[in-house]
Parts: sequence; C-alpha cells; structure tokens
Amino acid sequence: MSCLVYLAVAEQCTVDTDCVSTLCSAGSKVICQHPDGAGIVTKGGLCTCAQGTGECIRASDCYGNLALALRCPDEQRHCYDNKCICDRFIGLKVLKLIYVK
Repeated sequence: MSCLVYLAVAEQCTVDTDCVSTLCSAGSKVICQHPDGAGIVTKGGLCTCAQGTGECIRASDCYGNLALALRCPDEQRHCYDNKCICDRFIGLKVLKLIYVK
C-alpha cells in the first residue's frame, strides 16, 4: 500500500484584497481562488496568480507559452473564471481522485 502526501503553502482569503503577502510575476495578478463548486466561503479561498490578459475556456488554453506570465507547471494550471491561474487546490483534487478509487 502506498501513501501520497501533498502539502501546499498559500495565503487564505475570501476576496482578492485579502491577498497581501502573495507575489506574482509581471503580467499576472493576485486573485483569491475558491474550490470548484464551493462558492464564496469566508476564508475558504487560497491566494494565487492569474494571467493578467487573455481568456480561457479549458485548462489546455493555459499550457506552455499560452500563459507566459504564470510560474507553475502545466499540471498545476487551471482555467478559473475564464482566466488562466496556478491552481492552489490541485492537491485536493488528486486526493479526491485517489479516495474515490
């Protein structure tokens, strides 16, 4: 039997302005990401970086040079509110998949 542990450090938030310690590279901006389907929950989000320009429909719209301002691997990129982001909840999604199996 194997075990997977995924830890991520991120600033908790409710809205974008709660993100005071998160820094993003030029061309991207700080946003408060909430888990898919959860809606806005007080301090239920995590601060992350979003591509400052352009729009997306699916995660693949954000891979490689399609979102140059993001500093995260393609596996961590996500389309959130039609913006490419570095997904802070990717570890939770992986754990859910493992748990369901």
